[in-house]
Amino acid sequence: FDLSLNEVTSHETTVADTADTANNDSIADHKHIFQNGYHYITFSTAGGGQGGYLYLLKLDTDLNRIGIATVVSNDPPTNDMFLVGDGTYIYAGKFLPGTGHTVYKYDSNLSSLDSYTIGGGTNTHANGAAAVYTNNQFHLVAPFTLAPGQNDEFYRIIFDNDWNVVKNKTTILSDEGMLSIVSALSVEPNSQEFIIHYGRGSSDAGGPLYRAVYDSDWELLSNTQAIDGTWTRPHSVIVNDTLYVGYDCSSSVQLSSFTITDIPTPTPTITTSVTPTSTPTAAPTATPTAVPSPILTITPIATTTPVCEASSFAVSPTALTLNRKTSDNITVTVTGNGNCPVEGETVTATIGASGKKRISLSPASQTTNESGQATFTITARKKTGKARVTFQAAGQTKSITVTVKK
Repeated sequence: FDLSLNEVTSHETTVADTADTANNDSIADHKHIFQNGYHYITFSTAGGGQGGYLYLLKLDTDLNRIGIATVVSNDPPTNDMFLVGDGTYIYAGKFLPGTGHTVYKYDSNLSSLDSYTIGGGTNTHANGAAAVYTNNQFHLVAPFTLAPGQNDEFYRIIFDNDWNVVKNKTTILSDEGMLSIVSALSVEPNSQEFIIHYGRGSSDAGGPLYRAVYDSDWELLSNTQAIDGTWTRPHSVIVNDTLYVGYDCSSSVQLSSFTITDIPTPTPTITTSVTPTSTPTAAPTATPTAVPSPILTITPIATTTPVCEASSFAVSPTALTLNRKTSDNITVTVTGNGNCPVEGETVTATIGASGKKRISLSPASQTTNESGQATFTITARKKTGKARVTFQAAGQTKSITVTVKK
């Protein structure tokens, strides 16, 4: 898409898939930044829901791969990570339960340079966090927990260039049981005001997308609903005077843009030494507050671009009969909300243990084409009888019966 959210290419570009993982695992979560003319993406493998491997990918502006590095191997949990750059280096934050995160530092060649443990004690926090770098400091926002309906608070911690604490954890928003993942954090470069987005709701699905704006000292200026519906996992970036926000639900991914106007230019307060505190400050509530003047004004632009996300699939035919030593094709069609075809979805196929004596299939996995389809060839062996073939895609499993006869 261009900056007006007009579609530039008519097809998706696959930048990573199961072949890039250690065990041909499904890719779970990812985070993305753009720094010095390159895209950096960190992504995890499913790993039974907790993630097992974490990778860092570098792409040029045409989405050609420059390199890929393994951040951690077989070390869950890796899901709900964060990614941030300081203008030179790239930092991937992996959740460290009961403490906070382990932060891995990389240079632009994807060489591993260092790692840091952040959190613990006063600064313990959960995953589903986000970070930005401004005025030689990292600003991290994180929830107390990602458990649905159990998170009451968002925190802010400030670090120096080496991830030493500059300002301890402070509660920046309270709303009992209604705060979900806070994966979208941006800083407006002129006013140094911080902008977070989150789905306000008590379920894992999130809720209406809310936007909270803070001044350069993290004092709450406003907290209002930005987009109605049920949304979660937001991401944001500011380009020139436009704020872009991506967010998703169970059946689609959305991208919206907002114009930023009336930008004040305060002088930010920067603390350069550690200032321990044992008592977090009182938290502002999630009820939208009166907005002091001046603050930046964020106006929605009417364009919202849907991206088809896999939600279901169909298998055709639903049963198959073959003579011995003959073959036929099975087509799997993956669709999203509104029956839109999903391109680039991985479909896997497996034969039941007893069925392997009767049939073979090829390939074992395939990526859907622009019509949302993946085709598998079933070949009958000499032994007659029934075999079960199971397909997996879009988080679902479906099986068909193949009958081999003389």
